Amino acid sequence: MNVHLPLQRELCQFNLTQVTSTAIQMVFGDTIAVALVAARNLSKEEYAANHPAGRIGKSFIFKVKDVMKKQEELLVCKEGDLIMDQLVELTSKGCGCLLVVDEHYHLIGTFTDGDLLRTLKASGEAIFKLSVGEMCNKKPRTIGPETMAVEAMKKMESPPSPVQFLPVVGEDNTLIGIVTLHGLVSASL
Repeated sequence: MNVHLPLQRELCQFNLTQVTSTAIQMVFGDTIAVALVAARNLSKEEYAANHPAGRIGKSFIFKVKDVMKKQEELLVCKEGDLIMDQLVELTSKGCGCLLVVDEHYHLIGTFTDGDLLRTLKASGEAIFKLSVGEMCNKKPRTIGPETMAVEAMKKMESPPSPVQFLPVVGEDNTLIGIVTLHGLVSASL
């Protein structure tokens, strides 16, 4: 089947760029996609799985659990650990943070390189004697594993200030993973 789209000429007076034909093709493709969804009564998931623009599909399909770093990949420490003993860990796995947990793996807080710099500026040499628990953020933003990944991105960008990661916790605040901005971008959300 041949379809001839209504194109007299490209808008570019030198005929170097395909502005008009590209725009017509996009309108045609979107119109066909909408018609197929209606004609075949496709679900949002079926539409997303077959959409040629991967970003649209992935934002409908991926959940946090699909793009998070799992428990065994996390940088965890205990509340009483000295920060000086954890500095190498802070930068070793590319998360940009330590996740502070108790003996049952319940999330107590997070400690970032930004927290380190603020504490160093405020405490000076006293930082060598401080524990992670004394410096960590005990009210971090968190997210559940079943939340859509696109919602995680929105939560990271929300006020009062953007963040680079969200700890992923279960119903009882048990740490099960972390989702990072880099991980979301890599998944092309």
